[in-house]
Amino acid sequence: MIIDCDTHILPRDAFDRVEGDLKPLRPIFHFDEKGHYTHCAFPGKPQEIPGSTPHLGFNATGINYDGMCDIEARLKDYEALGVELQLLVPQFVGWWSYLIEPRLATAMAHSHNLAVLEILDRYTERFLGCALVALQDVEGAIRELEWARGNGFKTAVLDYSFPVKEHPFGEPLGSRRELWPFFAKAEKLQMPLLLHLNMEHGHRTVNLLKFQKNGLDIFAPDDAQLNLISLITSGLLDQFPNLKFIHTESGTAWIKPLVERLDSIYEKGVVVFDDDLPGARRKRRLSPKNKQLVSAEEASEKNKLPPSHYFRNNFYFTIETEEPELGEAVNFLGAGRFLFATDYPHDDPGGSMKFRDVELLEMNQKISTSDKDLIRWENAKRLFGLQ
Repeated sequence: MIIDCDTHILPRDAFDRVEGDLKPLRPIFHFDEKGHYTHCAFPGKPQEIPGSTPHLGFNATGINYDGMCDIEARLKDYEALGVELQLLVPQFVGWWSYLIEPRLATAMAHSHNLAVLEILDRYTERFLGCALVALQDVEGAIRELEWARGNGFKTAVLDYSFPVKEHPFGEPLGSRRELWPFFAKAEKLQMPLLLHLNMEHGHRTVNLLKFQKNGLDIFAPDDAQLNLISLITSGLLDQFPNLKFIHTESGTAWIKPLVERLDSIYEKGVVVFDDDLPGARRKRRLSPKNKQLVSAEEASEKNKLPPSHYFRNNFYFTIETEEPELGEAVNFLGAGRFLFATDYPHDDPGGSMKFRDVELLEMNQKISTSDKDLIRWENAKRLFGLQ
C-alpha cells in the first residue's frame, strides 16, 4: 500500500454551489477543447495590492494532464504511478486568497468541499479529502472544519502566510492570535492541518519581499520556515500540544541544520549587553524564555520544550524522493515524521519525478525497509485515523 499525501485537483464544478447574491461573484473556470484549464474569470476577486501579489496569473503547472480535472484519467495515471490511495488537495490557480471578502470566501470554500465530497462518495477506496477553509472568516472556518470532519475529510489546507486587508503582505500563522480558536478546534477534532505554499496566492510574507531586490533572499529564511518557527516560538504548540501540521513541498535538506541551530539557541541562550549600571557594559546570558519583547508572564508560557520536541511530535513532512539528503533527514528526525508524496499532476521540481517516486524510494539504500513502509503508508494511516 502507498498513500500519496500531496496531489492536486481542480473540480470543474468547484463553485457551482455558491448561491444567492454571492453567485455572480464566484470564480468561473474556462477550459479548452481538450478539457484542460485555460483561465479563471473571477468577478469577486479582491483588489490587487502592489508588491503583495507577484505570482498571480496563469502559472498553473500540470494543467496539461487530463487527471487535473478528470477522475477516470487520474486513476489511470495512478496505476502508472503505482499508488493506491491519494489525498486530494485543491489546485490553486490564482482564484484563492485570504484577501477575498470573508463571506464570499467561506461560500467558495464550502462549494469546493462539496465538489470534492462527491468524488469521495463515488470512489470510497481511492481518495482522501483535504478541506479548504477561509481563515479570514475564523468562525466560518471553524464551522467548515467541523463539517469537513463530520463528512470524512482527513485534513484541511492552509497557506503558509496570512494576508488579509489589515496586513496584506502576510504574516506567519502562529503570530496571529485571532486564529488560535481555529487551531483549538483542529486539535479537539484531531484534524491535522496541511500547510502548502500556494504560489498562485501571490501574497507572501514581508521577509522575502524586503530582500529579493538585492538577491539577499538566498540567505533569508523562506516563508515555510518562518511559518514553521512561528508555530513553535509563539507558544501555539504549548497551548495545543496535540495539534499536528503537515509541511508539504519544502524538502528535507534544511531540517537537521535548522533543528540543531534552534536547539542550540534554546539551550545556551544568547549574549546581550546590560546597561543597568551607568558607564558599565557587562555581558550576561538570557534563557530563551526571556528573549521575547513581551511581558515576563507571556514569555514564561512559551517555548517550554526544546524546538526538536515539536519537530518530533507535532510536525510531518512530505518527501521528495530524488532529494539526496532525504536519508539523512529520516535518520535524524525519525521515519515516523515523513509522508510519501508525488505532487501530482505538477511538473515543477516537486512533481517532476512523480512517475518514478515509488521506484526512487524503493532504491534509496540509506532508508531501511521498515522505515520505507512507515513513509509509504503507516504514518498516514495513523495520522489520518484510517482503518
